[in-house]
Amino acid sequence: MQGKDLKNRIKQIIREEVSLLINEESYKFGHLADPKEMDPNDPMVKVTGFASLNRSSIRNQIVDRLSGALATAKDAAKGGAESYQSYKQLQDLISDAGILYKLIGAELDTANQLEAKRLKGGRRSIPIPKQ
Repeated sequence: MQGKDLKNRIKQIIREEVSLLINEESYKFGHLADPKEMDPNDPMVKVTGFASLNRSSIRNQIVDRLSGALATAKDAAKGGAESYQSYKQLQDLISDAGILYKLIGAELDTANQLEAKRLKGGRRSIPIPKQ
C-alpha cells in the first residue's frame, strides 16, 4: 500500500509543479491567499512554511524580529559567558532558513504579485495602490 501512496504523492507533486509553471507563479516565499476576494490595501498572504497573515501583520512581524535581533546583537557585543550563545541565536535569526528571511521574501513576493495585478488592469480591475 505504501508504494501506491508514494506513487500518488509523486504524481500530485508533479501536477502541482506543472500547474505552477503553466500559470507562471514563481512566488517562493508567499502568495496572495485569495486573489479574487482581497483587500488591495491589506491582503491576506500565505507565507510558505509559516502561516497566513495580513500584509500589515507581516510587516509588524518583520519589525519585531529585527528589533529582537538588534537586542540580541547588543547583548552579544557586551561579551561575557553568554556571548557565544547570543551570537549563535543571532545567526539562527538571520539565516536563510529563518522565519525572518521567509517573511521578508513573502513581503517582496506579495508586492510583486500586487504590482503585476495593478499593471494588468482592465475594466473591472480592483484599484491597487502602486507598490
